[in-house]
Amino acid sequence: MIQPAAFGFLTGLHLAALQFGCFFLLLLNVTSTYVTYAAVVMSWMAGTVLGLAWARLGAAATLALGVVGYYAIYALVVTDPLAPYTLPIAVAGVAVAGLWAGRFFVVMLPVVGRADRLFFHENNGFLVGVVGVFVGFTTLGLDFLRWTPLLTGTLLLAQVAWIAPGRAEARS
Repeated sequence: MIQPAAFGFLTGLHLAALQFGCFFLLLLNVTSTYVTYAAVVMSWMAGTVLGLAWARLGAAATLALGVVGYYAIYALVVTDPLAPYTLPIAVAGVAVAGLWAGRFFVVMLPVVGRADRLFFHENNGFLVGVVGVFVGFTTLGLDFLRWTPLLTGTLLLAQVAWIAPGRAEARS
């Protein structure tokens, strides 16, 4: 059985890597205006709401979609930087990357039982992740953005197999 506190903390790290990774990719390769920040925040929130509402989407599928969405943005901005169509397309990728932010609570609440503890650990991981992304990107550059979401996503996918093995929600 997985430790909900560790899983929540790792989820927070992963979400910070995805969200701020998307932000830095777009900031560097599309535009460095407030529009980029607003687009990332609004589309992330849309993905979170979709994650909450999309009942048929399981944990593994949601995590995998989030990583795929991130790397689709990465491929888009590296292939054609500063293209005018990049931001509208990237908004969809950010929303897909944000699905796990909403789905996480739906999946884990029956396992943990209390939203306050779950949110506490996820939020602490997110805060550490935000600082980690800034430090990692500052010191390691694009290599950090290239590998960190894959690493955190893979760790979470590996642990999803141990979340309440009898629950269809956690296995899909």
